[in-house]
Amino acid sequence: MGLKKATYHDERKRIKDYVDKYEDVKVEILKNAESGRYRGRLTYGYRRVQEELIKLDIHLSDAVVRRLMDELNVQVSLYNRHRNGRYSSYKGTVGKVARNVLHQHFNETVPFKVLHTDVTQVRLANTKWAYVSAITDEASKEVLTFK
Repeated sequence: MGLKKATYHDERKRIKDYVDKYEDVKVEILKNAESGRYRGRLTYGYRRVQEELIKLDIHLSDAVVRRLMDELNVQVSLYNRHRNGRYSSYKGTVGKVARNVLHQHFNETVPFKVLHTDVTQVRLANTKWAYVSAITDEASKEVLTFK
């Protein structure tokens, strides 16, 4: 194992004589978390659990309460929107998907046969939003209308 003999025996003794000094606190944390269950989901975070522990005259730092809750796998599940740490506004397919008529071939030569449009949201100087829409012709590449 690459340990000195004294270190090895010291660790063996420490493992054998292990006493969890937060055993009673963990029971109270579980009780508090279960009392805050709503529709089958946990709603109490570490701050509320810490307040309940202070009412029971158990004073622990917030880091210790968070660590113990993590060890017990007691985490808010109802209001935790960022479980994976990534934001995504994707809501699935919304609206009607048009048929792919062009098949990515943008080389039309007949005017007014293929028109392109886009709506863009732009923030104005007065912090309001405006929408810009333009229709262009594929053959002449000119802007037909702009609103």
